[in-house]
Amino acid sequence: MYRIGLIDDETEQLKAIRRTIKTNARNVDAYDFKSYVLSENQDSLVQEVFAEVMKDISEQRLACLIVDYKIMVRTTKIKGTDIFGKIKDEVPKFPIIILTEVVEESMEPEFIDADKVYKKREFFKLESEYSKEKVANIFDSMRKYVSQRDSLELTLKQLKQQFTAGVMGSEVISNILDLESRLDDFVPLDQTQIDKVFDENKAREIVGLIEKANKLLE
Repeated sequence: MYRIGLIDDETEQLKAIRRTIKTNARNVDAYDFKSYVLSENQDSLVQEVFAEVMKDISEQRLACLIVDYKIMVRTTKIKGTDIFGKIKDEVPKFPIIILTEVVEESMEPEFIDADKVYKKREFFKLESEYSKEKVANIFDSMRKYVSQRDSLELTLKQLKQQFTAGVMGSEVISNILDLESRLDDFVPLDQTQIDKVFDENKAREIVGLIEKANKLLE
């Protein structure tokens, strides 16, 4: 089951997104939607939504996010690219789409890829080739994201089982650290960069001690 997250301040727009995807989703796997509740506090909205989205990504309850470019909070406009940027900083491989009527303006931030910005008016034309193509791209992105994430997790699990079973060579530990780093691009891990450096140094120290012990036993 793929879950598509939706961030928009207008109920009718949320309905239009769901309707467009349901109409043009052909021969796809099961999916559903989650619409994020937006705070009326403009100072905390981005952080609150970011925290909830990251929790869902971490717990693998989300496979894609569609964000409206202009989100109105009372009389203040919040840019969807602000949310986009914070999530991309943490999980660069997670699929995010920006819906907008001002495509060029939405692509101004360097971290926004042109193919991740969809023109809202064209996207909502249910039977248009543009709409069909973009919906197909959403599902293709979700499949690739989930497949790569799951593959990394499975490989990492197998390597950790080897380590637990006593296969503690430096190559195994190096591979584990490398996989954890790559997986962190798909789903947030419970480690800071400082923790990772510390763990890597500690792991190398342990390997060194094990190798010395093995030599003494030869």
